[in-house]
Amino acid sequence: MTTLSLKLLDKGQILANIKKRILKTDKNIYIIGPWLDAYFTREIIHSLPHPEIEVNFLVRKDEGVIDGKTLSALNLARMNITHFQARSLEKLHSKVIVIDNETFYLGSANWYWYSLNKTFETTITGNIPLLSKLIPQIEEYWDIATPISEDEIKKHCDFEPVKEDLF
Repeated sequence: MTTLSLKLLDKGQILANIKKRILKTDKNIYIIGPWLDAYFTREIIHSLPHPEIEVNFLVRKDEGVIDGKTLSALNLARMNITHFQARSLEKLHSKVIVIDNETFYLGSANWYWYSLNKTFETTITGNIPLLSKLIPQIEEYWDIATPISEDEIKKHCDFEPVKEDLF
């Protein structure tokens, strides 16, 4: 029996909590956010317990353009995650991670180093039944989003920052 609960995470707790939960995943992860960087993507890759995990990224497109750092982060994911998909959605601003359709992370933090380590962010984590409309909303965003081609992704190789360089 799953205990339904919410937990508020702040600076310094968000990524550690996400990584700890990813270590227990056995199905899939949805990462939704306007922007990514290679640091965050690398941390996700290193947390995956096995290569069969499906990882889906939904990122922002503004007037047909996806941020170069985000495309580089997606390229790093493409090179290291067997079951990888990426889509984009105009003017996306949501920041959500869903793991195994069981656990969610929802808040102000963007999925990149600066937001996760330097700014004052809040993210709520909890069990999906507490937000029963979250999965249908994410599925709707995913369905209307545009697939990002491998050709567009693999042109981008800005894999900085690297965690070791930051401390």
